[in-house]
Amino acid sequence: MTIEEINKGLKENGYIPNDDICYSVFEALALQKPILIEGDPGVGKTSLAIAVSKMLNLPFLRLQMYDGLTKDEILYDYDYQRQLLTLEAVKPKINEEIKDMDVNAAIRKVAGDVNFYGEEFLIPRPVLNTINGSGKKLLLIDEIDKSSEETEYMLYEYLESYGINIPQLGPVKCPDDQKPVVFLTSNGYRELSGAMRRRCGYLYIKKKTREEIIEILKNNAKVNDKVAAGIASCIVSLQEENLKHPVSISEAVDWANFLKEDANKEKIMHSIGLLAKDRRDMGIIRKTVDTYAGEIADM
Repeated sequence: MTIEEINKGLKENGYIPNDDICYSVFEALALQKPILIEGDPGVGKTSLAIAVSKMLNLPFLRLQMYDGLTKDEILYDYDYQRQLLTLEAVKPKINEEIKDMDVNAAIRKVAGDVNFYGEEFLIPRPVLNTINGSGKKLLLIDEIDKSSEETEYMLYEYLESYGINIPQLGPVKCPDDQKPVVFLTSNGYRELSGAMRRRCGYLYIKKKTREEIIEILKNNAKVNDKVAAGIASCIVSLQEENLKHPVSISEAVDWANFLKEDANKEKIMHSIGLLAKDRRDMGIIRKTVDTYAGEIADM
């Protein structure tokens, strides 16, 4: 894809990019390289990954990271219930065949008859799902900074070569024509390792300007110029406040969608619950919205 095609494709799928974003997506697709996206909460990191999946018509897989997430939840797991059911089904036959064997011979016999760690018992988790030959996909590893360092290390092999090693099966390597598109997001909860950063391209998404927010609102909420400009001014002002839950662009779009049919002052002031998501922010947001209500009101 060209830069122009990426710009157009993202806009058609509800995402208004700047040049930095378009070039980062272009590089990720051209080099088949993961891209690490950083920026303040609410600037559109996750929305970018969703828009790219829609633009490329790829299945979207999301892996939400948190401390304590295990390999079984990220890479692969085994269907233990199916293993037990299979064992129960073959037990009568196996008991007959091993009744005169010593313990070691019996174990070898059982292991030879049924491979309980074969592919038929393997459950692919998000990472394995993107490289097991089941088709090209887009994987979002969301908030990688909230995972443990051990989990981060576990992903190195995957991010470097789109392959993993399963002890019982050996290496799993993604077919060249099905290599996934991989996005990682970080809010700076902890510092990521240099090894992680070297495996990825990098994009920092700045806070949206007033002009960018106006374009986003007009594109995604179809509000008129006056309402879009008023809401954009309000959101830019709120971005400068020290809120516990900063107002995201998607929340601004929801607010605009709610107001677009009838943006009167009463409705504006009673709808701040679409922006405020923490009681400690209510006063600041109410005061800011009141300041810009006249600019927003479609009267």
